[in-house]
Amino acid sequence: MDVVFDELHRRVTSYLATVKNVAADGGDDAALVIARSELPLIVDAFDALFGGHTPDENGLCRQCRRAGRWWRRRRVPCRVFLQAQIALFHPAGHGRHALTRAEL
Repeated sequence: MDVVFDELHRRVTSYLATVKNVAADGGDDAALVIARSELPLIVDAFDALFGGHTPDENGLCRQCRRAGRWWRRRRVPCRVFLQAQIALFHPAGHGRHALTRAEL
Protein backbone atom coordinates (compact mmCIF):
# COMPACT_ATOMS: atom_id res chain seq x y z
CA MET A 1 0.00 0.00 0.00
CA ASP A 2 2.78 2.45 0.84
CA VAL A 3 4.39 1.77 -2.53
CA VAL A 4 1.21 2.86 -4.31
CA PHE A 5 0.86 5.99 -2.17
CA ASP A 6 4.53 6.82 -2.58
CA GLU A 7 4.26 6.62 -6.36
CA LEU A 8 1.07 8.67 -6.48
CA HIS A 9 2.57 11.26 -4.15
CA ARG A 10 5.76 11.43 -6.22
CA ARG A 11 3.82 11.89 -9.46
CA VAL A 12 1.60 14.67 -8.10
CA THR A 13 4.41 16.56 -6.38
CA SER A 14 6.67 16.22 -9.42
CA TYR A 15 3.89 17.45 -11.72
CA LEU A 16 3.12 20.44 -9.50
CA ALA A 17 6.81 21.30 -9.14
CA THR A 18 7.24 21.20 -12.92
CA VAL A 19 4.20 23.43 -13.49
CA LYS A 20 5.42 25.86 -10.83
CA ASN A 21 8.96 25.97 -12.24
CA VAL A 22 7.84 26.50 -15.82
CA ALA A 23 5.37 29.19 -14.77
CA ALA A 24 7.97 30.99 -12.64
CA ASP A 25 11.15 30.51 -14.63
CA GLY A 26 10.08 29.59 -18.16
CA GLY A 27 9.65 32.03 -20.98
CA ASP A 28 6.42 33.81 -21.76
CA ASP A 29 5.39 31.19 -24.32
CA ALA A 30 5.95 28.35 -21.85
CA ALA A 31 4.02 30.18 -19.12
CA LEU A 32 1.12 30.74 -21.51
CA VAL A 33 1.03 27.05 -22.39
CA ILE A 34 0.99 26.17 -18.68
CA ALA A 35 -1.78 28.70 -18.00
CA ARG A 36 -3.97 27.42 -20.82
CA SER A 37 -3.38 23.69 -20.62
CA GLU A 38 -2.40 22.81 -17.05
CA LEU A 39 -4.14 25.44 -14.91
CA PRO A 40 -7.66 24.18 -15.76
CA LEU A 41 -6.58 20.67 -14.71
CA ILE A 42 -5.23 21.98 -11.41
CA VAL A 43 -8.47 23.89 -10.76
CA ASP A 44 -10.44 20.70 -11.51
CA ALA A 45 -8.25 18.83 -9.00
CA PHE A 46 -8.97 21.48 -6.34
CA ASP A 47 -12.69 21.25 -7.11
CA ALA A 48 -12.53 17.47 -6.66
CA LEU A 49 -10.73 17.85 -3.34
CA PHE A 50 -13.12 20.47 -2.00
CA GLY A 51 -16.30 18.92 -3.39
CA GLY A 52 -17.41 17.10 -0.26
CA HIS A 53 -16.31 19.80 2.16
CA THR A 54 -19.67 21.54 2.37
CA PRO A 55 -21.82 22.23 5.42
CA ASP A 56 -24.64 19.94 6.44
CA GLU A 57 -27.85 21.17 8.10
CA ASN A 58 -25.90 21.66 11.37
CA GLY A 59 -23.03 23.61 9.81
CA LEU A 60 -20.63 20.66 10.04
CA CYS A 61 -18.38 19.67 7.16
CA ARG A 62 -19.89 16.65 5.40
CA GLN A 63 -16.52 15.18 4.41
CA CYS A 64 -14.68 15.75 7.68
CA ARG A 65 -17.52 14.37 9.78
CA ARG A 66 -17.18 11.01 8.02
CA ALA A 67 -13.52 10.73 8.89
CA GLY A 68 -13.64 11.59 12.57
CA ARG A 69 -15.36 10.92 15.81
CA TRP A 70 -18.57 12.81 16.57
CA TRP A 71 -16.81 14.99 19.17
CA ARG A 72 -14.19 16.00 16.59
CA ARG A 73 -16.57 17.08 13.88
CA ARG A 74 -15.45 20.26 12.19
CA ARG A 75 -17.55 23.27 11.48
CA VAL A 76 -17.31 24.79 8.04
CA PRO A 77 -14.91 26.14 7.02
CA CYS A 78 -13.06 22.98 7.89
CA ARG A 79 -9.30 22.48 7.97
CA VAL A 80 -9.16 21.70 4.26
CA PHE A 81 -10.64 25.06 3.33
CA LEU A 82 -8.68 26.90 6.02
CA GLN A 83 -5.39 25.44 4.77
CA ALA A 84 -6.24 26.46 1.21
CA GLN A 85 -7.16 29.97 2.36
CA ILE A 86 -3.88 30.32 4.23
CA ALA A 87 -1.85 29.01 1.29
CA LEU A 88 -3.58 31.30 -1.20
CA PHE A 89 -4.30 34.46 0.75
CA HIS A 90 -2.02 34.66 3.80
CA PRO A 91 -0.43 38.11 4.21
CA ALA A 92 3.04 36.59 3.73
CA GLY A 93 2.02 35.95 0.13
CA HIS A 94 0.80 39.54 -0.34
CA GLY A 95 1.69 40.87 -3.73
CA ARG A 96 2.03 37.44 -5.33
CA HIS A 97 -1.44 37.46 -6.81
CA ALA A 98 -2.16 38.85 -10.23
CA LEU A 99 -5.84 39.22 -9.32
CA THR A 100 -6.92 42.17 -7.25
CA ARG A 101 -9.10 41.74 -4.18
CA ALA A 102 -12.00 43.28 -6.12
CA GLU A 103 -11.79 40.48 -8.70
CA LEU A 104 -11.88 37.80 -6.01
